[in-house]
Amino acid sequence: MEMNNQKNILVIGDLTTAHNYGAIATSETLKKIFFANYGPKVKYIDHRSFVRSTPRNGWDSSPSMKNRTIYEKIYDIIKPYDSHNFILNTGLKLLGETTTSRKDIPYLYRDYKKYLEKMLDGNVLQYEYDLLEWADIIYINGEGNVVNGTDKYGVYRIGALYILFLAYVAKKHFNKYCAIINHTVDPNNEDAEEIIKNVYPLLDYIAVREPYSIKTLHKMGIKNVELVPDALFTFVPDTDKNSWKPSDILNKEIDFTRPYICIGDSSGIKSRTNEVKWDVYDIYSKLIKQLRTITPQIVFVDGFNGGHESINRIVKENKIGRINLENCNYKELYHVLSNAEIFISGRWHASILSLLAGTPILLWGADSHKTRGLYPLIDYPYRFFQIDTLPLHIADITKETKKILEDKKSIKSKMSKKVSELRIDAENNTIPSHLP
Repeated sequence: MEMNNQKNILVIGDLTTAHNYGAIATSETLKKIFFANYGPKVKYIDHRSFVRSTPRNGWDSSPSMKNRTIYEKIYDIIKPYDSHNFILNTGLKLLGETTTSRKDIPYLYRDYKKYLEKMLDGNVLQYEYDLLEWADIIYINGEGNVVNGTDKYGVYRIGALYILFLAYVAKKHFNKYCAIINHTVDPNNEDAEEIIKNVYPLLDYIAVREPYSIKTLHKMGIKNVELVPDALFTFVPDTDKNSWKPSDILNKEIDFTRPYICIGDSSGIKSRTNEVKWDVYDIYSKLIKQLRTITPQIVFVDGFNGGHESINRIVKENKIGRINLENCNYKELYHVLSNAEIFISGRWHASILSLLAGTPILLWGADSHKTRGLYPLIDYPYRFFQIDTLPLHIADITKETKKILEDKKSIKSKMSKKVSELRIDAENNTIPSHLP
């Protein structure tokens, strides 16, 4: 490792600017591991470059950053009323940016050579070119980018297209060591699959975070892949459970002297490209009513951070507590979940925090097979629910919740051992054994 400390490390995927629990928690965890293993010679490309073209000299030096900062502060206030992203997209267009299309990356594999030439001529991705040239070793934090999602123009997920092209450039042009780590692969898009089939075999190391992604890649003929648990499994709280005290803000949302069930949403409920067909308010309200027969206090873990109108209505009209990034960071979320009876949701990272905290989970689907893949990863014998058919299974979810709570003591014991094993294995996201 001493030799590796002398190398320049580029990490594509500091997602702390993505404003969701999982992105912030996992990116901070990864950055700690990278610093511990490689020291200060690590540079990052952050989430803004996954959705918008990076300014030539990076984000902080962009002339439009001041205007963007003001706009983002204003948008945080009006975001709950922008359910279809109309205000968001209009504002970004006024700033000369867009979230729905980019001209600096190829959408199809057949255009890769043409865009590489554009990059070499200095017409696109020059910030990225300079960093790829500087780096000795390149890591791509894939997270939840290579999953389901095709927009109304037929274009696959922009973030995935961005990192896949940079992986191609890193190997084809620079011939650098390049690894894609900490991610799920479930594209459900033939254009994306063609890119993956051509790019992934070039890579030196591929680490996926659940077993279903291995099956998906094997079907594409890609065998050079390893199962490595999500980096979040290495998270260690700053404060132990016994000494942690909730803030006054959290005390307004949760009565910590009484038992409570945490329930959450899912990326499968709504994204830029997909949305469930069922009535979110109606189904959640029915489920909450049923869960209250088990434990009267219900707390909603809001992954949309106040940006989903139906969830806002669910919280208000069912008179339940709500936590999100506005009143509870991910370190506090760990402690909130540690005091819960169970966490029921379709959220991947929050579920990992729950497991780390020793609280059992009950899951339904997301925008990929990732939440389904968490069950075999932890040898979990309980029922998993498909998100599209959730309206038919409210009674089943309630029944399974009771079953899990009856087994809670046994689950905690088994999960403690399993999580300890996953914590050790998760280190392989940043220190693969064959690293040069």
